[in-house]
Amino acid sequence: MTSAPSLHEEYDVLERLQLKGYELEGLLNIGIIAPVAGGPSGHPRYCAETVDYLATPQQRIRLSDALWWDFDLNRPGFMPDCAPWARVVDLPCYPFDDKEQQSWARRYYKLKKACAPFPYPYPERLARYRSRMEDRATKAFERKHRIKRPPRTRGTDVSIRGTQVKISRAKLRDLVWSKTMIRAGADLGITETALRHLCKRYMIPMPTRGHFNHKDPKKRPLKPALPLLPRSNPDD
Repeated sequence: MTSAPSLHEEYDVLERLQLKGYELEGLLNIGIIAPVAGGPSGHPRYCAETVDYLATPQQRIRLSDALWWDFDLNRPGFMPDCAPWARVVDLPCYPFDDKEQQSWARRYYKLKKACAPFPYPYPERLARYRSRMEDRATKAFERKHRIKRPPRTRGTDVSIRGTQVKISRAKLRDLVWSKTMIRAGADLGITETALRHLCKRYMIPMPTRGHFNHKDPKKRPLKPALPLLPRSNPDD
C-alpha cells in the first residue's frame, strides 16, 4: 500500500521558503509555484517535494530574482546599475520556467508597473492564468503519484414532458437520493414511474422502497457512485 504524498499548508510554505504573504502572492501570480490540492476547509495545499526543492539556496535566489525581475534591464531591479550580475541557475528563460510563463510575466509586470501604485488592472485575466497554472500543477502531481480523479459526469439531454433539458446524471442521482421518488418527480414535473424509467435509462442507482422511512438518517444506505455509461450508448 503506497503512502499518500506529502502536502504543505500555506503557512508551511511561508516558513519553509522564508517568504512573506505578499511575496507568495507574487509568485502565485507569475506561476512560479501553484497549489495542487485543497484542504477540508478549502485552503490550498502545495506539493511538499516541490516546496523542499524551492527551499534550496539556488532556487531561493531564483525566487527572489523572479519577484524583482526587470525585463528592460534583463536582471533583478533591486540591483545597483554598476553591480555585475551572473545567472545563478542555468535555465533557458531564467528566472522563468518556459517561454509561455515568461511572456505572461512580461505583460503582467509591464501593466503592474504602469499602473502602480494601483493593483493589476485586469484581475479576471490574472484569475484565469492562476487557475490554469493550478490545474496544470495538479494534473502533473496526480500523474506522478498515480492519483486517479473520479470520472466527471457529462451533461445528458433528458426529455421531460417533451422538452430537452441539459442536466447531469450526478444531479439526477443526488435528487433521487435526497427525497422520495414521488417528490423528486414532482420537482421535475413528471410522475414517479417516469422518473424511475429515466433513472434506468441512464443507469442511475435508485434508493430502495422505504429508504426514507428510517428515523435515523445515519442508518440509511449511503449514496452510491455512478456507474459509467457504455461508450456505445448514443445518449452518452
